Amino acid sequence: IASGAICEVNESECIGCGACQSVCQYGAIELHDTPQGKKARVIPVLCKGDGVCNSKCPTGAISLKHFTDDEIFAQIDAEVPALAEVPALVEVH
Repeated sequence: IASGAICEVNESECIGCGACQSVCQYGAIELHDTPQGKKARVIPVLCKGDGVCNSKCPTGAISLKHFTDDEIFAQIDAEVPALAEVPALVEVH
């Protein structure tokens, strides 16, 4: 299950320096060619949302995008479908 947030890049602010890519321990950032030069791009499935890339970006082009409650519940349901079938615990005194 993801942390609840992923990073995203505002390409108009990105200068393609690669600082974010160099500090991402998950390999979730790649530089790609655009008509305006190299730009960073986040690979969402690899991003853990720790914000290290965000803190190293000299232009502030990277921000954290939070998941909605429905998206989080869908991730939980996908990861742990058996929990719905677990009977409630009975308290014994």
